[in-house]
Amino acid sequence: MIASLVVGGLLLAGMIAATWYAAVRLPGDARVPLHAGTPDYSIWLSKRAGLSAWLAAGAVVFAALAWLTVSHVAANWAASMRVTLLPAVMCVALAAEVAAIILAQRAVPVPVPAENA
Repeated sequence: MIASLVVGGLLLAGMIAATWYAAVRLPGDARVPLHAGTPDYSIWLSKRAGLSAWLAAGAVVFAALAWLTVSHVAANWAASMRVTLLPAVMCVALAAEVAAIILAQRAVPVPVPAENA
């Protein structure tokens, strides 16, 4: 179970690193999507709000699943479920955040160089 917490913590650190990368690399007017199922239903937020929402969601999921992993609520669960649940969900959260950052980078219009007349 300790390994599960460590791996989940490393994935949360990866989310922090991805947020930092996006905060530095994305322009100030960039929009970051929050996935609400399919891409057609994404909610596009400002850079600061979107990155904060992804990081907060990752922290809340980590805290809830870490508590569940070590609590007596999951005492009757299979040991493999208690060990793999936290890293698996955090891996999905990290992948979703990185996908949102990639979409935000692609949505930024690229300036067209002026042609010399």
